[in-house]
Amino acid sequence: MYQKEIIYMGLHKDGSRLGSAGFLKVESRDKESSLFLKIKNIPHSINGRFPVRFYNGSDWKEVDGITLQEGNGLWEECEPKCLRQVRLQIILPGGYLIEGISKQAQQKSGERQGNEEVTELAGELSQEEEPVQKGTDISYETDEMRNGTAVRQDVAERIPVQKQRRSSQEPVAEPPAMVSEELPPPMADEMQINGVKEDKWEQILDTYTKIHPYGDERVYVKLEPKDFVILQAKYQQLVNNSFLLHGFYNYRYVILGKENDYYLGVPGVFYEREKMVALMFGFEAFECASGEAKPGEFGYYLRRVEL
Repeated sequence: MYQKEIIYMGLHKDGSRLGSAGFLKVESRDKESSLFLKIKNIPHSINGRFPVRFYNGSDWKEVDGITLQEGNGLWEECEPKCLRQVRLQIILPGGYLIEGISKQAQQKSGERQGNEEVTELAGELSQEEEPVQKGTDISYETDEMRNGTAVRQDVAERIPVQKQRRSSQEPVAEPPAMVSEELPPPMADEMQINGVKEDKWEQILDTYTKIHPYGDERVYVKLEPKDFVILQAKYQQLVNNSFLLHGFYNYRYVILGKENDYYLGVPGVFYEREKMVALMFGFEAFECASGEAKPGEFGYYLRRVEL
């Protein structure tokens, strides 16, 4: 069975999408696939050879890379298998990231398509005399990042996270058993119905399901993106944060806790590259029950928020 897909690449810097960066053409047959990558619009100051990392539907593979010169580059690869759910990343110096994701991988993770972006990039692709097909890259960006909000790095004592997303680049691990104080799912206006306490955090503890994610006395609550109305307005736009959404789709919850400051946590598994993606999306730290971030360790990627 022959299948062809065009995946549009995006150029990101420190989590913010700067624009389009070319396209990846994937042609798959029953027992093999070919990949053709054309990169453009890269800062001319970035020159050299950089590893190409792609997800083939079951695991990640890093291959000898692409040479970039004067903002452009070409790369080809043949794989002895039929590729599905393709994702491709190139990490560049200076906080830059080139990334694209296939339609199947997008549907697998439950993430939404960016129709406006598809239209824009399809026009660019047509100028390259490539057939335009439906497909889009998942831009792991948020309105907060588009507005230029800097990633805070003042949580270094918690293991700094240099970011990269929970792009299911590693198998999804089951979280360890943790103490949970189950409550009925809160209604959107439940806090108003029950009456708001003077202390907002105490009200939140009474309203949402409480858990002890690290197996100690620290109490967090389980949230869903729809519950972000309890955060200050500038943090409510985290509902569009792709790293957070991917973690939520995998584990069906995020956590919020108070430790001097308030921390929002995305469940996930610790890996160095995952840590790099997390930082790009504003999640500055990782913490787990064992207290030691080791590859394959389940825990939470954290960022500070305000109520």
